Amino acid sequence: MTAPSSVDQASTARRRRISRGTVLIVGVLVIPFALSAALNSYGALTVESALRMAFATVAGQTIAIVSAVVAVVLTVRRRYALPAILAFALIAALITTWAIGTMGTAGDLLLERLNTIAEVDVLNR
Repeated sequence: MTAPSSVDQASTARRRRISRGTVLIVGVLVIPFALSAALNSYGALTVESALRMAFATVAGQTIAIVSAVVAVVLTVRRRYALPAILAFALIAALITTWAIGTMGTAGDLLLERLNTIAEVDVLNR
C-alpha cells in the first residue's frame, strides 16, 4: 500500500468541513427546540419544572447566539467575499437580538408561572 498523497488529504479535509448553513440550522433551530422539548414539563407545574423550562430556553438561546457568531467566524476564516461576511454579520445580529428578546420573555414567563404556583398554593390551604 502507498501512503495517501497530499491531494487525497486535502480532498478529505474539504469533505469534512461543516457548512455555515448547517451551523445556523442546528444551532438556531434544532438544539433550542430539542432542549425545550426534552426539558418541558409534561406533568403538573411545579417550581422545579418552571425553573427547568426557563433555563432550557435561556440555554437554547445562548447556543443560538454562539452558533450565529461561529457562522460569522467561519465566513471570515474561509475568506468569503465582503458581501457574504456582511450578510452573515447581519444575520448574526438579528439572531442575537431575537434570542435576547426570547430570553427576556422566558424570564417574564417564569415569573408568571411562579405567581400561578403561589396562587394555587394559597387556594389549596
